[in-house]
Order: sequence, then structure tokens, then C-alpha cells
Amino acid sequence: MQLFYQLVHVDFVPLITILYLFIFMRANDAYDHKINERFTLSLVLLALLVISDNIDFYCSGLERPLLVRKLAIMAGYILRVYLLMTSVYILRRNRMKKAEMLLLATPAILNTVVILTAFVSTRVFWLDEHNVLHREALSYAPHLLALSYFFIVLLFAIIRYGRGHREEGLMLFLSLAGVTLGVVGEILLKTRGLLVGAISLMLAFYYLYLHIEHFKRDNLTGALNRMTFFADVQKFKPEQITAFCEFDLNDLKAINDSKGHAAGDEAIVTTANIILRCLPRRSYLYRLGGDEFGVLFCNSRFETVTHAIDRIRAEFEKTPYTCAIGTAAWEKDKEFTEIYNLADKRMYIDKERLKKSQGVKEENA
Repeated sequence: MQLFYQLVHVDFVPLITILYLFIFMRANDAYDHKINERFTLSLVLLALLVISDNIDFYCSGLERPLLVRKLAIMAGYILRVYLLMTSVYILRRNRMKKAEMLLLATPAILNTVVILTAFVSTRVFWLDEHNVLHREALSYAPHLLALSYFFIVLLFAIIRYGRGHREEGLMLFLSLAGVTLGVVGEILLKTRGLLVGAISLMLAFYYLYLHIEHFKRDNLTGALNRMTFFADVQKFKPEQITAFCEFDLNDLKAINDSKGHAAGDEAIVTTANIILRCLPRRSYLYRLGGDEFGVLFCNSRFETVTHAIDRIRAEFEKTPYTCAIGTAAWEKDKEFTEIYNLADKRMYIDKERLKKSQGVKEENA
């Protein structure tokens, strides 16, 4: 009965989170399967941690120490660090090479080796004849090794925040704060469940964030999609938008017809990557159509905008592709539709200029 009370009182949130996320992922077949696999691994580890913690709790009330309690304690030390490791795997999102995965797993593997020495040594922890747990110096190795994952996530949060993904950055900062409080609370209060609860909430909210982001973006290029563009135009205040710029890749149909659609996709991806590399902070790239992209420059000087456009033109000169560009600065007492149409008009003027320039080059050749 006491064990059931502890399950409800301490592990209710983690257990509900595990069940909710598992059902949600099973129903969400359209999402990235690699991401789902990594979240599934985290949920399995989280469930195993709940089980090991409850075995430890149940056995702690017995008069004599049992081997199963020792195994449960060791599993708890090991699983906590592996959980943080899988969190880093999730943050990486894209496919990782085996060497990178092994490097990221090194602290968790080292922690496992340290904890396994508890079979032959008392330097980690030991149980006396009255079943009282005594922690020794090496019992804090998991906390120290977990710091490596803490700093990796912190670095990732800083990078994402600096690149304009403020919501994701803030979410990661709050997650780190929650995990830190969970660890400190478990050490100082000598209780359990705090870290498990913090990690379970972090996984739930981060999965929902990634799920929303997935359907806000274009699958091919990773740029924001057309629906998000119109939503952002309504979201930003007029004084926040410095300029709108429209991009149109030239001769996409000819590339598709002569080289195939895979080559056309490569041209579209290259276009998106060039634009992204050259954009200043607080600028947002959208794929508006097949070969059409748009950028909202926010909270920037117009000189910064023109500099970015010059860089983009210079980068395209290094490729076999050409891209027409039209830019319009935000003007007071103007509707965004007018700014959009002006940029669109200038883009078509630039397209004609590029065609004439290309024709002159072919004649000279």
C-alpha cells in the first residue's frame, strides 16, 4: 500500500508523461521517425528509472539489505546520466555519425564503469547490516559527469537563442534550471522523483515544440513555410519590419527538364542555404512557392539589409545558379501588401536584367 502511495504521490507526473508521449508519437506517423526513435529511447530509460527508484524505495523499508536493492540503486545512478545523454541526442536532431554518438556517450559509459565497481568496492556506496545506505565519494561521479551534458545543452541553448530561435533557447534554459533544481533537491533533501519529474516535463514540452516547428517549416529546405509567413506578417508590428525581400531562382524548369527533379531540388536547397548563411540576426527566411523565397528583415538598419543582399549576390556568383532579387523597405502609412507588391515588381525587373546579362554572355561566348 505504501509503495502504491509513493507511485501516485511521487511518480504520477512522469508516468502520465510517458504514457501521453508514447501514444502521441504512435499516432504521429507523419513526424520525423529518427526524432521519434530518440524520444522513445528517452521514455524507455525514464520508465526504467521510475521502476528502479521504486524497487529501491520498497527495499529500503526492509530490515536486511537485499541484492535487488543494490542493483536498483546502481541502475538509478546509471540511468540518470544516460537520460541526459539521450536529451543531447534529441537536441542534435539531424543524423549523427557513429563516431559522434560514441563521443557524446563517453561520459555515460565512464559513469557506468564507475558505478559497476560497487560490486567489488565500497567507494561508491554500501549497505550496512541494517539496510542503511551509505554514500561514498564516488557516488557523486554521476553528478560530475552529468555536467558535461549540462554544458552541451547550455551551449546549444545559447546558439539557438543567438540565431533567433528565442522560444527554443528559453525553453532549454528553463529545462536546465528545472533539471538543476531536481538534482540539487534530491541531494539536499535526500528524496527522489524530482529529477525524473523535471526530465519528463522537459521531454514533453520539447517534443511538442519540435512537433509545432516541424509543421511550420518546409520539409525540403528547412525554411519557414508560406502559412507561417502570413502569420508572422500579422504578428510583427510595422515598426519591427525593416524590409521585405523576395527571391526567385531562375531557370528551375529548365533544370528539372534537362537534369531531373533531384537536380532541381538541389538547386532549391542551395538557394535556401545561401540566403540563410548571409542573413543577419532577426531575419526570417520563408519558402513561398516552388522556387520563390521571401525574407522579413526585422529590427535592422536598411544598410544591414543591403549588405546582406550584396553578400547573397556574391555567393550566387560562385554557383551555376542565378537568383532574381527584389527588396522593398518598410515605409510609414503603407500596408504590407504594397511593400510585398513593390518587392515583387523589383524582383521581376531584376529577373529581366539577369536574362539580358546571360544573353550577352552567351553571344560573346
